[in-house]
Amino acid sequence: MNTNNSPRLIGRKEAAAYCGISPTCFSMWVASHKMPSAIPGTRKWDKRAIDAKLDEISGLDVREKQAETGLQKWRRERDEKRRAAREAR
Repeated sequence: MNTNNSPRLIGRKEAAAYCGISPTCFSMWVASHKMPSAIPGTRKWDKRAIDAKLDEISGLDVREKQAETGLQKWRRERDEKRRAAREAR
């Protein structure tokens, strides 16, 4: 949730400033898929999408921050056992 009263959707110049790069560099990053594209039908970028891409290219995995649920743990362990059984054949 956006609690600082700044808009979540921002233009190219604001998105570039948010990332600490020039607008030209931001456009190059969008073209090379380092940054997300603008929201379809707009010239606006979502700060959360930018944050997610920055996390990804920085090597941070957002999923690691979330606790594994009991069901997810069970599925992971089940899949690991199945994989081990297949490899043992």
